[in-house]
Amino acid sequence: MNDYKRKLQLKILEIVKVIDKICIDNNIEYYLIYGSVLGAVRHKGFIPWDDDFDIGMTYENYIKFQEVCDEQLDTKKYFLQRPENELNYYLSFMKLRDINTTLIEVGNKDKDITYGVYVDIFPLVGVPKNRIKRKILEINRAFALSANINVINNKFLHFVFVIILKLVGKKNILKICRKECVKYSCNDYNDWCSIFDGDNFNLNLTTRDVMGKPTRVEFENIKLPIPEKSDLYLRHIYGDYMKIPSAEQIKAKEHTPYVLDLEHSYDEYLKLNGYANDMNSQRLHHEIYLSDARKVAPEKWKTVIRHPIRKI
Repeated sequence: MNDYKRKLQLKILEIVKVIDKICIDNNIEYYLIYGSVLGAVRHKGFIPWDDDFDIGMTYENYIKFQEVCDEQLDTKKYFLQRPENELNYYLSFMKLRDINTTLIEVGNKDKDITYGVYVDIFPLVGVPKNRIKRKILEINRAFALSANINVINNKFLHFVFVIILKLVGKKNILKICRKECVKYSCNDYNDWCSIFDGDNFNLNLTTRDVMGKPTRVEFENIKLPIPEKSDLYLRHIYGDYMKIPSAEQIKAKEHTPYVLDLEHSYDEYLKLNGYANDMNSQRLHHEIYLSDARKVAPEKWKTVIRHPIRKI
């Protein structure tokens, strides 16, 4: 395992512990989902080559978590990033970020957003049995995702989405579709869905019975909650999930950081490199040449950052 990757995992684990304490103290149920469940079951911790962490909670608990964080979160260390509190945040789910670190990824290097190591937090919602209502939910989900990231593989559908987004407006689409996506409560339906993840809709479907009561299992040096019927959950998503993927499959799934500094905030990172943040209405884009984190050792990084900055 790359040394930087293990250090990143341990920093992520610090954030997970904060989330876990908040949830325990405030009676908020949550689950590890996706690769984080796989890591817990197969590796009793992080998948060795993985570098992110995913959590899911019912929409009711999701809202409760927001409200608790607004009152209890240490804002000198962490920021609960969501569409409602950051204008240029481009995803429909929350991230809890460590704002004393810097993590910039290829997909967001041009965005004026808060940076830092993070944990993804997804809302789980109910899915109606009615075929028409389910299809409408699927369409709203697609719009909510396509307004932020390129998840539409069909060229014609992608063209249609782009036209509609331009006509109606991205912000309006997001506001409408997000509201429609979360209107079905997990309390009222047997089928559930992680509604704002970018993967296939059917792949994200699960059931109340599969998720069940969160079951705590070993994860690194702590115990964390996974779906009650984790075997069914994992087989639905990964098939033979105990089989170790090939090197090529691992490479395709990696989230290589564009810029990673586990010791300094983004502003501190810029200052150490002789720059200061200079984002304003007149300066929305700039380039500095600082190297590709995928090819150069961390101590030799000189990476391109596309942000308005000024020389100190």
